[in-house]
Amino acid sequence: MTTLLRDVLHDELDGLAVPPGDLAGVRRRGRRIRRARWTAVAAAVVLVAGAAVGLTRLGGSPADRGVEPIGRLDYSHGLRAYADPDVEVHLGGRTIPYADFRGLDTDAAATPDGIVHYREGVPYLLTESGESRALEPDAEGGSFAPTAKADAVHDWVAYGAVLDGHPQVVVRDTGTGEEIARREVGHNTVIDALDDGVVLLRDDTGTVAWDTATDEEEPVAGPKTRIADVRGSVLLYDGPTPDGPGAAGYQLVRGGVDAQLTLDGQYVLYWSPVLESTGTGGPLRLPLPKDATWFTIDTDGSILAAAPTRGGDVRVFDCPESGAACDELHRITGRHGDPEFIGNDM
Repeated sequence: MTTLLRDVLHDELDGLAVPPGDLAGVRRRGRRIRRARWTAVAAAVVLVAGAAVGLTRLGGSPADRGVEPIGRLDYSHGLRAYADPDVEVHLGGRTIPYADFRGLDTDAAATPDGIVHYREGVPYLLTESGESRALEPDAEGGSFAPTAKADAVHDWVAYGAVLDGHPQVVVRDTGTGEEIARREVGHNTVIDALDDGVVLLRDDTGTVAWDTATDEEEPVAGPKTRIADVRGSVLLYDGPTPDGPGAAGYQLVRGGVDAQLTLDGQYVLYWSPVLESTGTGGPLRLPLPKDATWFTIDTDGSILAAAPTRGGDVRVFDCPESGAACDELHRITGRHGDPEFIGNDM
């Protein structure tokens, strides 16, 4: 059965209006083509009547208690994933009740293939089909659920899971489903960054760089240093300067622990519509209202921003990384707190 036929059957079963076509790829950093989604997931979509939204499965193993399909999403402009706390979640052109997706929070990871999120300690991938699939069906539920991180070079994500009784960090290709590497870690391990196959892991003793290509670790920094982000061989940090051998080869840039790098590592995004250059160039100024307050970088490299209004609601924008005019996506109420950008713990 062809992909096109599967999509048509899916849409008919849902009883929905004809959604955007099943795109073979999405724009990544304005230049990259996303790898094909898992064949197994696409086949499973045919069997699902996705009209039910946000119901929780009862019984079975933790991996069986996921989120029911929500219907087709559109990731062609990035995930555009943000939430109005306690009101609604906006994701891939859809609006979903907030209570149905509390697992899609700032500890999740937004990737071009969907959002990696945890439920009862089990990692899931919410794909463009609208279905969440367990990335580790044999994972044991529990409290080990370190913040997942996505790679800007490969379609890879790093996440945690308890497997065979031990906490492990796994790197997986979200486009093909292939496991790239895994490593046993301590329960207090935090995933701080993933870039070009190198994972920055932190615990009480400091930060190490785990190279998934060689399966070797090298010290990066001591326990008082926090790695904020790593992109394009630029390492953004807070605290003492990283001086371990694992920091060699990176351009070291000091910044806030909750700052972000653009996907190419050329700019620092930090609570301002003015992005500071990590090199010799000047700042990048986004054409946003002067009171724009909240920011994140979407999976396609664009910048999502939110600005409060005098009436109390919040305007949400999507700004191209080129600094061209921004699109206003939506207005949210902001009644129950600051807007949340899913997959960003900034």
